[in-house]
Amino acid sequence: MRIVEHVYWNGKVRFDLAEDRYGLWTMFVVEEGTFRFTVERPEIPANEAPLPVLPLDGEAGFGSAVLCPPGGRLRREAITPLTFHYVQFEWEAAIDGPCGLEPGLIAFEDVRRLRSTCAHLREASERNPKAEGRWVAHLTLDLLLLYEAERRRAVRPERRFSEDALMSRAAAAIEARAGAPLLLEALAAELGLSPVRLTRRFRAAFGETPSHYLKAVRLREARRLLDDTELTLAQIAERCGYENGFYLSRVFTQDTGMPPSEYRRRRRI
Repeated sequence: MRIVEHVYWNGKVRFDLAEDRYGLWTMFVVEEGTFRFTVERPEIPANEAPLPVLPLDGEAGFGSAVLCPPGGRLRREAITPLTFHYVQFEWEAAIDGPCGLEPGLIAFEDVRRLRSTCAHLREASERNPKAEGRWVAHLTLDLLLLYEAERRRAVRPERRFSEDALMSRAAAAIEARAGAPLLLEALAAELGLSPVRLTRRFRAAFGETPSHYLKAVRLREARRLLDDTELTLAQIAERCGYENGFYLSRVFTQDTGMPPSEYRRRRRI
C-alpha cells in the first residue's frame, strides 16, 4: 500500500463537491457526525458486474467508513458537521496481502480500536505528511485488516467481539431471538439495566443501537436463506422476524440496492 493523500477534516459543515470520481482507492473514515452517500462503481457490463457485498448507499457515522474504488464515483451530503479522515491509496493485492477490498460501507465492531487508530491518524496529520506516509499506510492497512478479520469471524453470538461482557450477552440474546420482535424493555430488565442505559451502553460497545444490530442479523439470515433454500419470500420473512414478504423486500432493497428476487437470481449459477 502507498498513501497518496491523507487529509484530516475537523467539523466540516458540508462537502465542497456533491460528488467526485476517484482514480485510486479512496476511504472516508468518520470520527464524528454523519453523511449520506452513494458509491457508483466503474461501469462494467451487466453480465460481468460482481454482486455488491457491502451497502453502496446509506448513511455513515462513527464506527464506519466508506470505500470508493478506482474509477468509481462518490455522491455525498453532510447530515451533521463531519470530522473524518480522507485517505487515498494505491493497492496491490499481491504485495499488500489477502485482504479483499470491496466498495461501499464497512462497519467496525471493535470501536475502541477504531477510535485509537483515528487518534493516531489525527496526530500524523499534524506532522510532516511525507515523513508520516509509512505510518499512515500502516494505520490504514490496520483498519482494513481489522474489518476483514471481523467479517470472517463466525457470526455465532459467542464470537461477537466486545470488551463489555454484559453487552456481549445482549448481542447474543438479540441473535438468539432474531426471529421475534425485539422487546427492549424485557432485554434491559434481564440485564439489570434501563432501556435507555442499554441502548447507550450497546452503542458504546458496538457502534450501533440494538435495533440496528437486530436488523443486520435478520438481513444476514435472509441472504443466507435466499442463497441456500427455495423458500418463498413470505416464508423467509416469517423466519427472519418480518411481518410479511413485502416489508422484508423493502428493507432488503434499501440495504443491498436490489430486491430479493434479483439477489437470488444473480446468486444462481
